[in-house]
Amino acid sequence: MIFFDTYFRVAAATLLLIQIILIIRDAWDVRPARFGALLCIGLLDVVGSDNSTHIDVPLALQYVLSAFSMTTAIFIWWFSLSLFNDEFRLRRLEWSVAAVWFILGLFNYNAFVQQEPLPHFWAALSRTGIAVVLVAHIVYTALAGRRSDLVESRRRVRTLFAFSIAALFLTDLITEYAFGFHAEPIWASMLKHGAYFFVILWSVLWLNKLDKRVLMFDKPAPATAPTAPALSPKEKLLHEKLIGIVEGDKAYLEPELSIAALSARMEAPEHQVRALINKAMGYRNFRSFLNGYRMSEAKAALSDPQKAALPILTIAMDSGFASLSSFNRAFRDAENETPTAFRQRALSGT
Repeated sequence: MIFFDTYFRVAAATLLLIQIILIIRDAWDVRPARFGALLCIGLLDVVGSDNSTHIDVPLALQYVLSAFSMTTAIFIWWFSLSLFNDEFRLRRLEWSVAAVWFILGLFNYNAFVQQEPLPHFWAALSRTGIAVVLVAHIVYTALAGRRSDLVESRRRVRTLFAFSIAALFLTDLITEYAFGFHAEPIWASMLKHGAYFFVILWSVLWLNKLDKRVLMFDKPAPATAPTAPALSPKEKLLHEKLIGIVEGDKAYLEPELSIAALSARMEAPEHQVRALINKAMGYRNFRSFLNGYRMSEAKAALSDPQKAALPILTIAMDSGFASLSSFNRAFRDAENETPTAFRQRALSGT
């Protein structure tokens, strides 16, 4: 069993290193990829030498690896949010939770590296509680956004991803508290790291594809400019109906408008409406699709001198936003400034 446990650990760590190199080389401009690289770094110690009595890592290197591994839960959280939310950015909340998590980890850091009994068990319990909340938030985000996700392939993976994260977390949590943080039996370690290995292997196969033209020494096909997708006659009629309802009837002004309600109004199946908005209009999320119209409405009102005395809250609600906080957040993401600053600049003519 020691052989298989060592094999799974070394193989998983090797695959993680390959992932990090490929992300840096090929996908550093993609936000989920950058968070994925952080996650891979954090997992190196978790799958490689964590709680291992038969893998000897130099103590200095173990201190460095452990500093990253004790933040792995935060990296999983950030990666998951960036994967399913195209507008995700690290804000005060994410940094604050990460800071609290890291500080709590410092209380047991030295004992964790030295594989000694934890002197501050309350800190470990506090981190466990935070981890449960983080996993619950990941599952909620993955499942709650499924209905409005316009990218069909991402919609399909949301449920599997949510329950896989929850299963891996619960497995790790149960083994730690059942056997102790440094007393895990070899059979449990082998099963856990075997599961890690196959999940990491799946991620490598998912993210990478062999280009057989390289083996044939063929030149890659020249890149061509993307063309607008051609719509079938049926899709054109559906698109006209969509534009008529959203733009003509200004359905986007309804704060509670959902993809289901819009599809019912169009008398079309939901999956066809989702595919149409994604294919013909380039939106990946239904909320982003609606907010595009709502932002135009709000900016027009903020730039109107006759509405200079109108409160920001009124403009937000009249534009279809459900709350002032969601309006402010969407406005900052789109314009990189607050609605108040935008209004001042627009009315002053600068």
